[in-house]
Amino acid sequence: MSNQDDTKTTEQSVQDDTAPTLDSKDLLDFTGEKTNDQTDSLKIGDAYDPRPQEDNARRTIAYLLIALLFIVVSAIFILCSFGTIKVSEIKEFAVILGPIVTLVSAATGFYYGTKSNGT
Repeated sequence: MSNQDDTKTTEQSVQDDTAPTLDSKDLLDFTGEKTNDQTDSLKIGDAYDPRPQEDNARRTIAYLLIALLFIVVSAIFILCSFGTIKVSEIKEFAVILGPIVTLVSAATGFYYGTKSNGT
């Protein structure tokens, strides 16, 4: 029984020496910190400006379509270089490549056109 008492006393002395003593009300005192309600966000009645989100969406779509075009063209070159497809068979990829090129040109043109417009 005294061995357990010695262990408890040793643990208490270690905790008392290393840990600062804090009052229970000091542990949950957040009065000096800003909450999500107090940060610079939209308030009720403020005008909503969707342009930053639209710009991010346009940029993401344009970059993804450019990446898709790069992947398709790279795949065609890789398949030709390994002999999986012949050069004469590349015309069959026009079914895939044509719409992708059209989408990429339309998306990038729209993205850069609205960016240069200032809207």
